[in-house]
Amino acid sequence: MTRKGYLLATVSGVAAVTAAGGAQAAAPPPLPPPAASWAGWYIGLNAGANWQTAADSFGYAAGFETGNTHTRATGFIGGGQIGYNWQAGNFVYGWEADIAGLTGKESANVPDGKTFSNQMTWLSTVRAKAGLLVDPSTMAYATGGLAVGGVKNSLQTRPGFLGFSKAESTTRVGWTVGGGVEHMLSNSRWTVALEGLYADLGPSSATAVGTTTGTHKTAHFSNRAFIGRLKLNYKF
Repeated sequence: MTRKGYLLATVSGVAAVTAAGGAQAAAPPPLPPPAASWAGWYIGLNAGANWQTAADSFGYAAGFETGNTHTRATGFIGGGQIGYNWQAGNFVYGWEADIAGLTGKESANVPDGKTFSNQMTWLSTVRAKAGLLVDPSTMAYATGGLAVGGVKNSLQTRPGFLGFSKAESTTRVGWTVGGGVEHMLSNSRWTVALEGLYADLGPSSATAVGTTTGTHKTAHFSNRAFIGRLKLNYKF
């Protein structure tokens, strides 16, 4: 190859490399991934703690003494949920239904031998949800709606004269309200949430007939629970 040809080849190679480098430098940066959507169906599991509280009052039929006391208990709650979300910009709204079992039995004794006990054994709710995105992957929300649950109430006095004993297991209907924070994990299919609820299943009563003819005693119970739980959801 002549010197002139060698110089031409060298210049052509440098030009080609420079052009390729310039084209590479001018390439636009990759587009960011699309923001994950909160819309759609989801199912999940939940677990946490419940704090049950009740005001118990009692009275006799024929002018005997009356009184009241309070019972409190702490237990476990665990179950599952299903729901659906719609999304409009930073606003997310939808509904959720869940069912869970509860442990913890509350009881109280009064000085003359009366014993009261309350226990919420299961709880199911159907709730509306409304949330606001703090960022694309985190939502703060409020929730509220219908609550249905199983309640066991009992009252008992010392045996013998005017002895009373009554235990009832019923299904109660009430309401619930609460809120939480939910975070979408990086793959956008799984979310975790920390939620608090207050559930009120309304007052109930039980009447027991005494061992002495013509006597009876009625006790009134309130059935309430505070719930704190962690939720794991899978979004379809």
